[in-house]
Amino acid sequence: MPTTVLIVEDEPDLAQVMALAIGRAGFDVLTVDTGADARTTVSRSAVDVVVMDRGLPDMDGLEATASLREDGFLGAVVVTSGHAGPDHVAACLGAGADDVLPKPFALADLVDRVRSSTRPATVAEAG
Repeated sequence: MPTTVLIVEDEPDLAQVMALAIGRAGFDVLTVDTGADARTTVSRSAVDVVVMDRGLPDMDGLEATASLREDGFLGAVVVTSGHAGPDHVAACLGAGADDVLPKPFALADLVDRVRSSTRPATVAEAG
């Protein structure tokens, strides 16, 4: 059964290109453009990885990430953002993100982050 990736991105052209790249890498892809739609989709579909934009029209992507975690989502969350710096990364991780990918990014880097997010933790990583 293929891994399902939910892209939460309000920029239609970027969402389309991201979906194409991730789909070509062998993943099933769903796309939404708001945090509220992300919560609904995750509650109704078997989503394994969420690629979450930080700047959404209805809420901050970190608020949406925290909501997914509160709802019980256990899959990986990769935040994409134009923000930078250690404070930003710490805020993303604190909200429940597993990884942060700064914009602009290469599509190959996005696919690599998604792919690595779907691998089970090794004993060394698990602690």
